[in-house]
Amino acid sequence: MASIRDLSQLGRYDLATENTTRFRVLAVDHDESMLTLYRDVLCYESEEPSALEALFSDDVQLPSREEIDAEAIKPVFDVEQASTPREGLTAMMHAQERGEPFTIALIDIHLSVEEDCLAGLDLAAHIRAMDPNLEIVLLSAKHHIPLKEINRRVPPPEKLLFVQKPFRSPELKQIAMSLCSKWDVENRLRDLNETLAVKVEARTSELNAANRRLRLDISKRAAVLRQLQASEKRYRLLFEKDITGNFAADSDGLILDCNVAFADLFDFTSPQDAHGTNIFNVWERVGASESLRDLLAGLGRLSNHEVVFRHGVLRRHLLVSCDTVLDAEGNTLEYRGYIFDISEPKRLEEQLRQSQKMEALGTLAGGIAHDFNNILGVILGYAEIIESSAEPESGLDRRIKEVSRAGRRARDLVTQILNFSRQGPQERHAMMLAPLIKEALKLLRSSVPTNVEIISRMEAAQDNVMADPTQIHQIMLNLCGNAAFAMQGTGGTLTVTMADVSGADEVVPPEDLGKPERFLRLTVADTGPGIDPAVIDRVFDPFFTTKKQGEGTGMGLAMVHGIVKRHDGYLELENRPGHGATFHVFLPKNSEIGRTDVDTPADLVFREGRILFVDDEKPLVDIGREMLESCGFEVVTRTSSIEALEAFKYKANDFDLVITDQTMPNMTGMEFAREVLKLRPNIPIILCTGFSDAVSYDRLRDVGIGDFIMKPILKHDLMAAISRLLAKE
Repeated sequence: MASIRDLSQLGRYDLATENTTRFRVLAVDHDESMLTLYRDVLCYESEEPSALEALFSDDVQLPSREEIDAEAIKPVFDVEQASTPREGLTAMMHAQERGEPFTIALIDIHLSVEEDCLAGLDLAAHIRAMDPNLEIVLLSAKHHIPLKEINRRVPPPEKLLFVQKPFRSPELKQIAMSLCSKWDVENRLRDLNETLAVKVEARTSELNAANRRLRLDISKRAAVLRQLQASEKRYRLLFEKDITGNFAADSDGLILDCNVAFADLFDFTSPQDAHGTNIFNVWERVGASESLRDLLAGLGRLSNHEVVFRHGVLRRHLLVSCDTVLDAEGNTLEYRGYIFDISEPKRLEEQLRQSQKMEALGTLAGGIAHDFNNILGVILGYAEIIESSAEPESGLDRRIKEVSRAGRRARDLVTQILNFSRQGPQERHAMMLAPLIKEALKLLRSSVPTNVEIISRMEAAQDNVMADPTQIHQIMLNLCGNAAFAMQGTGGTLTVTMADVSGADEVVPPEDLGKPERFLRLTVADTGPGIDPAVIDRVFDPFFTTKKQGEGTGMGLAMVHGIVKRHDGYLELENRPGHGATFHVFLPKNSEIGRTDVDTPADLVFREGRILFVDDEKPLVDIGREMLESCGFEVVTRTSSIEALEAFKYKANDFDLVITDQTMPNMTGMEFAREVLKLRPNIPIILCTGFSDAVSYDRLRDVGIGDFIMKPILKHDLMAAISRLLAKE
């Protein structure tokens, strides 16, 4: 019987086996006896006595402590059996799903009694694809397959072993133990490598973060240094720039530093030549009306103080700002000054003042021209009537001729005033619009954001207009600039189109400007957010703007509107909130057909006819009646355009010709003519005006007016116009 000591050692043995490493083995063989053999060899066979023998046999020698410890570290195998490839694959998939992989796969190459069947080799290839770390042992009773072929089909060779059947049980167990140990070591090494990789990655990340912080610190220091250098350079450039004349002087007024602009202002050859010169003496030398020392003695500084210097025979206007730099005790350290030459702005201001005076004169002249010409018309009209009835070479004839001569001089004087008041930068002449638009778009491209696409379409068959190129260029800059500004955040498309106009277009000029075909349309369209409907009625108001402070003056569209109006054109806005805005500019084409004058015979022979003469001035109506009746015409007169229209409606076919003044209350001459032509389209009409800019021959021709004459009306001019019109019938 075994002793108590021996029994305690056996218990320790059993406890030790609980901590042994267990390995799972997949055995696949078509022979059930081989599967049993694999299980017995790996799970049950042992060189040590069994526990049952130790309990009931006195002759069995129990293992020593060392043997027990050695036995404890030996691996224990769990064998899972399969007899077909399908069962083997199923067992493999279940093991991977449970996270309990096989260490070794014992696979018969043939898995069949047929020698040419290689199902086991195919199974090994599938299992290898499922678990690259699995140790595979291929077994075969007949070795007729080359090892090279086996290694090719079930790579890699270092995880593949071939065993010839029959084999000895200890050999199989030793092979299994060696492969399990190898598999375990490789797994541990792989885990260590992964752990090491994680640690290296973490450490590398820390080092990279430290490097980034270091580079950030270095870049910040470099940025601060660059900013400091840029600031020094910027202020040095600002000091030396020719915008203002800058200087710095010591407490005694000796110039320490200055720029080129300062040297040029005070006739120094260079800034270095000015160093050491006393600024107070320089100030007095150029003839300033006040002493700089006295100006600084009060508050210690000057701010935008305007002074006038003499520069040779010219006067130079300067704007001076000067500061006194004090120390902690209040003593003067330096004087620093900035002098801006405003001579050119002063000159422009004077020009503007002159232009405003001319504009006021033009307004005055335009306002009084009508009335003054009416007065002259009465004087010259009656003078002509008296002259025609006076005895030649008589005193009355001489006196009335002097009256006529004085009246004509007054008429010429009015014409001169009107012409003089219109002088200015506007110089309208015949030009082609397409080249100017293309040039303006080239200049705009550099200032338009890159996310705004510019498309130009020149579709007009004839683009000749009478225009001022500078002002047309101003129209392009304002309209395109506003469109680009509206799209600068989101981007979009700026489309500029030049096209002919027809009556079928959606947008056409008003009827009173003439036929649509005589206009050229310039369209600027954008795909921005459009204009807020709440402010749409104010966009052309001067100084109204939706831009932020400093981004716009509110004069752009007002200026465009004024330019278009001065060119006898028309401006239309199409607003699509959320989709953009479109501006249509209509400009009159340059007509090559001018006013055709018919040579009037020296002896005018008039046939009888009935003429409607309309003017709001009673004396002019009386003179017109006498002039026309003296030539044989029957004359119907009216002093109201409304009454004249009613008279014409009553007997429209009784009149052969209509003569009307342009400037009349209630209805202008052109409006009256338009209504008359609706009643009788082909009747000849003569328009009289005292201000030539109020009408143009193209507009009159489009309306249907045959001719116009300038006031004051002279009999010769009136008869010539009547002859031109009646000669066409």
